[in-house]
Amino acid sequence: MHRPPSNSTHFADPKNVVTSLLESLLRPHEPVPYFGYEILYTSSTAHWKDVLRKSVGAPEGTQKELIYRALSASMERDHNQFGILVGLGTDHDATIDGSALSVGEGGYVTEFPWDTLNYYDGTAWLECRLRDKHSDTLLVVLGWSLEQRQSDGAWLVDGIDWQDFREKYRPGIGREEWERICG
Repeated sequence: MHRPPSNSTHFADPKNVVTSLLESLLRPHEPVPYFGYEILYTSSTAHWKDVLRKSVGAPEGTQKELIYRALSASMERDHNQFGILVGLGTDHDATIDGSALSVGEGGYVTEFPWDTLNYYDGTAWLECRLRDKHSDTLLVVLGWSLEQRQSDGAWLVDGIDWQDFREKYRPGIGREEWERICG
């Protein structure tokens, strides 16, 4: 199985990188605990690793494994808007039958409405939409800023813009949202 970051032909397309990252996060503890968070972290630039580290309050020099655990604790807690990424439901489908979803039971489908905007300077931007898989309601729009690693050409995450359209989570805030993960 190929996982980002990689320079394999499959990952030459940033859409495949983002899709693989979202799939890894949807089941963050398969095949081993915290694996989805490890994939996210290792698929990030130094800048985005710093943002992820700070978002969970980890000081510089913190072991990566502790950052993965902290990301897990933050993203998997109840009533967290980012829980949608780790399969905790959409808030639309979480109560269809009155039972709570467990990690890995995501209720969204991924849509890429536009082609990747490749700046041809080693950076690119890609819009990704998460839609409710039952009603097709727009849930979240993510803007992925990507940077190509010079050593091997692998695409890395350099930023994520988040706009939440679910009533429960203040829509329209944008960039601040990801960094409020521990809010």
